[in-house]
Amino acid sequence: MARTVAVIEAQILTSMTANPYLVFTDPADNTVKPITTNNSARAIFRALAFVVATAIAIFEQTLDVFTAQTEATVAISAAASALWIQAKMFAFQYDATDPQIVQLIDTVPQYPVIDTTKCITTACSVNTTSANNVAIKLAKNSSLAPFDSSQLQAAQAYINIIGDAGINYTCISLASDKLFINADIYYQGQYSAVISTNVNNALTTYLATLSKTNFDGSLKMSDLENVIRSVVGVNDVVLKNVVGRPDSPTPTDPMSNSAGTILIQNSAVMLRQYSSAAGYIVLETVSSALIPTPFNYIPQ
Repeated sequence: MARTVAVIEAQILTSMTANPYLVFTDPADNTVKPITTNNSARAIFRALAFVVATAIAIFEQTLDVFTAQTEATVAISAAASALWIQAKMFAFQYDATDPQIVQLIDTVPQYPVIDTTKCITTACSVNTTSANNVAIKLAKNSSLAPFDSSQLQAAQAYINIIGDAGINYTCISLASDKLFINADIYYQGQYSAVISTNVNNALTTYLATLSKTNFDGSLKMSDLENVIRSVVGVNDVVLKNVVGRPDSPTPTDPMSNSAGTILIQNSAVMLRQYSSAAGYIVLETVSSALIPTPFNYIPQ
């Protein structure tokens, strides 16, 4: 950032004061003093300092303008990296009654009017699945929900226009994955009236937070155990069966291999973590998939 003329001039005079060769003999008391002790406005060194400071200030201002122009050009010319695509998908605009059309402006495909109130993407991940193929998972709303068909089609058209030529982009937006948990929970008997609600709330909150902070990340079995163990009143927990599945199809038996991914079976860990199809996860709610009983509460 460019300095002012006054700041630069002050720095020049300070340097002159510190220079042992820029001195004069004061005839008033015959002592050697820094030349800057001469406070005359007509002193030639002050005029020179002002002229040099002015030139430096103008140069620095010119550099600031050049830097700003260069950075602006670089910002709109960034390569379509995963982070760039993710940022652009967060900037995707949708309106059901007012189509948001990307136009070529100054050689850059962009919206002619930026309206952040129309940006519906709240979660996004970008993954290269194979050569020249990129999968983009999307969700909307603060509580995370899938795009409807019109929104997904618009998002697909948008990335096809702004993305790199020769790359196949596939936008995906699915209903949340479901997580079935069957566990023995040992708890202090005085919490019997609230233990079930507290455990369910803790797991629901954890999955919601994980889905937002680590969208399309992995769910670790050890973290599930820690969440339940951290509930006030819980003494211990044994995870007996844990299954993660995509929203569709709905299984009749959660422990069948066709239902989803078996993570823990008969207390044995099959897989230590689960990667969801949708990118976000909620507890299983379908009654046909809740067999055996999810939680067996054992007072102590």
